[in-house]
Order: sequence, then structure tokens, then C-alpha cells
Amino acid sequence: MPSSSPTPEPAGHEPLEPDLYELTWMSGHIERIAAHDISFSNSRVIFLADANGRMRVQLSTLEEDLRTIRSITEDEVLVLGDGGEPA
Repeated sequence: MPSSSPTPEPAGHEPLEPDLYELTWMSGHIERIAAHDISFSNSRVIFLADANGRMRVQLSTLEEDLRTIRSITEDEVLVLGDGGEPA
């Protein structure tokens, strides 16, 4: 049976800080979310973050509900297009 304990970080290894993203919803509402990774799959956008050595879903939403995703960390805008990937 697999262990449920988190994988320990190597000695002296600091966990990476998550990137900060600004989401603009189709309604016009703007919010920020911290995530380590973004996944695009089957018309969904999934924001993942490391929680004690395991990747966890921070937010999962339909692509059509978002107008833009902007990386505040990198100051980059991901304009969403057809096909479940950034345009």
C-alpha cells in the first residue's frame, strides 16, 4: 500500500515560491491566485500548487469562464483561445 506521507525535501532545499496569477473572469471580476503550475486539458484550466511536497489543485475552471490569465510574477498575459491552450 502506498505511503501517504509527503516526500521530504532534500537537506538545504528551499521549496519554490508559487507564481502569482491575475485572473479576469468573463463577468469582469478580477482575482489573484498563487500556483506552481497551470495545466490546460479538455477545455479546463487547472492551477496547481505544492502543498507539503504534493501537487494539489488550487482552482479548476472551464476555459470559457476566463477572459485572461496574467502572470504577475513574469508580467505576461496568457490570452485564452480555442482548443484549450493559450492563444
